[in-house]
Amino acid sequence: MSSKKLFSEFAPVSKQAWINKVTEDLKGADFEKKLVWKTDDRFPIQPFYTAEDMTGKEVATSLSKAFARDENATGARSWVNYAEVGVDSEAQANKDAIANLDERGADGIIFNLKDKETVDFDVLLNGVEVECCSISFKGFKCAGKLSEAYFAYLNKKGADLSKVSGYMYNDPIALWNTTGKEPCYKCLAKTIKATSAAPHFYGLTIQSVPFVNAGSSYTQEIAFTLAKLTDYIEKLEGEGVSAKEVFENAMPIMGMNTDYFFEISKMRAVRALWIELENLYKAGLDPKSVKIGAESSVWAVSKYDPYVNMLRSTTEGMSAVLGGVDALSIAPYDSTFENPTSFSSRIALNISHLLKEESYFDKVVDPAGGSYYIENLTTTLMEKSLELLKAVEAAGGYVSQFTAGEIQKQIAEVRAAKRKDISSRKRVYVGVNRYPNVKETLDDPQCCGGKKCKAPSEGLELLPSQHAAKPFECLRQRTEMFAKANGRRPRVFMAGYGNPAMRTARVMFAGDFFGSASFEILPDVTYSSAEQAGRESAKVDADIVVICSSDDDYMASAVSFVKEFRAVNKDKILVLAGNPTEIVEELKAAGLNDFIHVRVNALDALMGYQEKLGVKID
Repeated sequence: MSSKKLFSEFAPVSKQAWINKVTEDLKGADFEKKLVWKTDDRFPIQPFYTAEDMTGKEVATSLSKAFARDENATGARSWVNYAEVGVDSEAQANKDAIANLDERGADGIIFNLKDKETVDFDVLLNGVEVECCSISFKGFKCAGKLSEAYFAYLNKKGADLSKVSGYMYNDPIALWNTTGKEPCYKCLAKTIKATSAAPHFYGLTIQSVPFVNAGSSYTQEIAFTLAKLTDYIEKLEGEGVSAKEVFENAMPIMGMNTDYFFEISKMRAVRALWIELENLYKAGLDPKSVKIGAESSVWAVSKYDPYVNMLRSTTEGMSAVLGGVDALSIAPYDSTFENPTSFSSRIALNISHLLKEESYFDKVVDPAGGSYYIENLTTTLMEKSLELLKAVEAAGGYVSQFTAGEIQKQIAEVRAAKRKDISSRKRVYVGVNRYPNVKETLDDPQCCGGKKCKAPSEGLELLPSQHAAKPFECLRQRTEMFAKANGRRPRVFMAGYGNPAMRTARVMFAGDFFGSASFEILPDVTYSSAEQAGRESAKVDADIVVICSSDDDYMASAVSFVKEFRAVNKDKILVLAGNPTEIVEELKAAGLNDFIHVRVNALDALMGYQEKLGVKID
């Protein structure tokens, strides 16, 4: 076999040469303004990366140690595929757990105890081989008591604790951030002392999900998660737990989101920074011992067109696995608005099975390693997160900053920017603010109007948990309530004429636009002239008529359309799909009500149409 390097006969091309070529193709347009975009953290993302961008990057140091493959390893890597089981009764939960383990191929079970005080482990775990699968717990009344009871059960059964794995879903600070319940570090210390007997069972899970669900940026999610870790170390040292014991018993659980490449880089960045913190605290642990979990968040989930959630979960799970997670908990697509069915639970588990059994993602240790883009993104996330972490520490630490409302303020600023992009449909949520199923109906998505969450006792502002596209869900729900009261939805009719390509494109745009508010979209009609279109569309039984044609056609005859329309109907809402700036005032003077185009804030505009048509606005 030849040792000649692939493509070695071609001379290397510098990054600047590529930029020069792209600039030439842009015909003088500014490269930075046209192709470089900024993240929610306001750092730039280039349209392409090359080997030159790897110069001076140190990201591989800690990650290469963490992902180093053992010489005698039979497989590259693995992750635990978790299924969550609610515990209304121990007997039924036991049946559900065994069904998930034996029939659906789960590797682990998360028992949601639903605030139970005590648990009968003999019933709950009857027939479950605790040494052969991961058993974890959430929703408990007291983590300390539960962990002591669980390990007493394991000892009674003679379990080999070196083979016991799982975790307590236990992050008292996260609970405080979302409910206002004060953390008990004495109880946490008791939990860690109990779980220390099993090296692969974690008594502290530091969760990023509350940040994701509140709309944080990636830098905030990573930095605040690690800031909680440093606060825990400080608090627990006062309870007799060393930094090394904290690291041995702590596991970050990251919330998954749909930004594919950022999610991959996030998981890698968290691992690298966690290892660096271990080194800083001189914990002396093997980098390969760091375990990271990932679970579904609700930020990207939609109640409308819910089957799309399965697709979102697939990309989330894929990016988490490519990022190197060790535990994966994918929620069923319907879990946020109803009790998951057997079908939805099975599909959630099968996502992980597909990634492993059919896509072979378990065959490569660090499949994202070496990608110029992902390596650079990982490094940048590490640098920016470390900067924010240091700023939080300098200001007194995470708990202090949350008490002062600073954490909430920073997240709220990012959330507001995201909401603005969602409202203008610049940031797309399929099935909700774009490509809606206009025939879909949904009873009461429980819109709350976006009020701030306050802890009942001290007035502390809590982290909200919301769907990203919730304002559009509320928008659609108002239309549905109107339809129930009036027997019909607001109707939209697209009147087309002129250039076929642009006419069709704008018909589709307008249907997508008004469909996002659950308005009824009538079949569009193409007319032979603007004048005929104006006269005939004014007679259609619709509440809104949309003019759809090309810019050239608008310049030539849109005013005539409007005049003919108003000669027949003075009151009906008339809208133009497009933005012909040269004749805007002339069109308005003739009787046109509005314009819809890509720069319009769709949410505000649609709420305005609802108000004009008598749809109740909260």
